[in-house]
Amino acid sequence: MEKNKHLTYENRQYLENGLSKNIRYTEIAKNLNKDRRTIIREIQKHKVKKVPSSFNNSGNLCKNKLKCKRFDCRKENMECYEEEICERIKRAPYVCNGCEEKIKCRKIKYYYSSKIANEEYIEKLVSSREGINLSKSEVYELDQLISPLLIEKKQTISHIYASHPDEIRFSRTSMYKYIELGIFRARNIDLPRKVRYKKRKNTKEEKIRREKQIRKNRTYEDFKEYIGKNPDCSIVEMDTVEGIKGGKVILTMFFRKAKFMLIYLMENKTEECVEKAIDELKETLGIEEYKKIVQVILTDNGSEFFNPVSIEVDKETGEIVTQVFYCDPCASWQKGAIEKNHEYIRYILPKGTSFDNLTQEEINIIASNINSTSRDSLNGKTPYEVMQNITNEENMNKLGITKIEADNVNLSQKLLKDSNTK
Repeated sequence: MEKNKHLTYENRQYLENGLSKNIRYTEIAKNLNKDRRTIIREIQKHKVKKVPSSFNNSGNLCKNKLKCKRFDCRKENMECYEEEICERIKRAPYVCNGCEEKIKCRKIKYYYSSKIANEEYIEKLVSSREGINLSKSEVYELDQLISPLLIEKKQTISHIYASHPDEIRFSRTSMYKYIELGIFRARNIDLPRKVRYKKRKNTKEEKIRREKQIRKNRTYEDFKEYIGKNPDCSIVEMDTVEGIKGGKVILTMFFRKAKFMLIYLMENKTEECVEKAIDELKETLGIEEYKKIVQVILTDNGSEFFNPVSIEVDKETGEIVTQVFYCDPCASWQKGAIEKNHEYIRYILPKGTSFDNLTQEEINIIASNINSTSRDSLNGKTPYEVMQNITNEENMNKLGITKIEADNVNLSQKLLKDSNTK
């Protein structure tokens, strides 16, 4: 039999299943290699009370409710109040998990839940280790020893431990913890190294926490729900294309209905650059036109898109003009249309090509040729032609996109060289 071993979550799950099947304590304890009293204490400590619903006055829990003439019988205003407890609870197994009558029973019930029990166990385990393991007299004596050495003589913790091994019986980690909590007169400011060295930031954990907060109500499931309620809204997929690492990048915005793609050249792959590009688009089109054609944006979890508010809100009025949603992690297929359309960019700018020497005018030439390419999915029309029906030619000119005649469309690497020679 195991001694001094805590129950694990798997042990608690087995216990819950055993109670549901009315297996005896002795057998459960034997199978878990635990003492029978351990199982009883576990159930008694973590059983959860469940009060029946108040439907049809079944919320009246008084044992004498049938004898009492009052309709409303409450503990606080009735001297005759006596809570009705199921007899099964008063004896083993002390819970209602395996009771066949629990569905019909209108009495107070108690259940054992492995999940709740394990959460309570972990919480107690953490809280029990949060305090200090010293009496008041011990704190006073140690403070008289340690604080003067730290405050007045500026001794280091290591030197104090080496000089007083018999007086200080706790670890150095506890010493720093006690000083942090203000147990002694000495403070963090009295520890030279503590002041000199900043606490290292766990950037990965911070990024995860921030990502969770940003994705709240903006997940792909939220996107599908929104589209279900607004099936005719204009959806824009957004992504970035890299040249060489650390150089300029391209921001792409793909309008699903028209297969039309806007391309913006950015100095860096950052939130600020994305915000600047979106602001330029709002200013170019005007906020009313922007609201009309950019109603929903679906993008990935790149850090450059981690400021959705700057994209959603009109900075002048504070009005929400578009909705931003994020694909699930590692699920680029959820915005597969823009990923597929990036192939046209790679025809002209293969992977490994630097974007550093490009200008926005050259990027607009690339976008014009791509949007003037006929698509089978548009019944032979070009994205440019379809987009003209959504907005107008004046706005297309504002965006720097022009129509290229069919025979002049160029998707080769020579496009920019040929344009520069004209």
